[in-house]
Amino acid sequence: MTLGSRLFAMLLALVSVPLAVGCGHSEGKASSLTVTLGEAGEISDSPALTTTSTEVVPVSANGIEKPSAPAEVTAAPTTVGANESRTFKVEGPEDAIRVSFDDVDLLKVMNLDPVPADAPERLPKWLKELDGKRIRVRGYMFPPFQDTGIRGFVLARDNQICCFGRTPKEYDLVEAFLRKGVTTHYIQNRPFDVVGVFRIKSEIEKYTAMYELKDAVVIEK
Repeated sequence: MTLGSRLFAMLLALVSVPLAVGCGHSEGKASSLTVTLGEAGEISDSPALTTTSTEVVPVSANGIEKPSAPAEVTAAPTTVGANESRTFKVEGPEDAIRVSFDDVDLLKVMNLDPVPADAPERLPKWLKELDGKRIRVRGYMFPPFQDTGIRGFVLARDNQICCFGRTPKEYDLVEAFLRKGVTTHYIQNRPFDVVGVFRIKSEIEKYTAMYELKDAVVIEK
């Protein structure tokens, strides 16, 4: 075989080999696990728009028409409906649903102020469906009556409630009842997570927690 033939054969072999290096393909990290509560609806990044056209009306019997006005564009109201859905992240070894105090703030969710006695019956579907679910919420420990061996405590939304006397709303507090055989100590002026089974009280008393966490554990970090 001549030198030219060898070079041609080598070039042909290189072209025939699939290129696998430098393609940039990567599986990447798996997406975070989430759960959606409430009636699912179409999700959109922008509010729905309604277009209303102005009817064209003749200005005389001659059939001369008035120029049509520009279409009117109005944004749909952004009020929270009873069937609105919410999506939450699931995290931790117990696959708890990450919930914040903002999520259960009835002023923000339903514009309820003050909280009426029948509030539990008026909650949106997604919030009702949180009842009985294992959730993870972050807050501050309301000062207990002891420093160690604590079996239950009140988790507050912020340390202003704990330490500076701001009057809490019913949705600013969660009563935590620890898992059997588990105790904790007083965690002062520092936020921490609590994981437990979320319960919404059927009866609400003013200035007392309307939410509970059963079978709870404290996660300090």
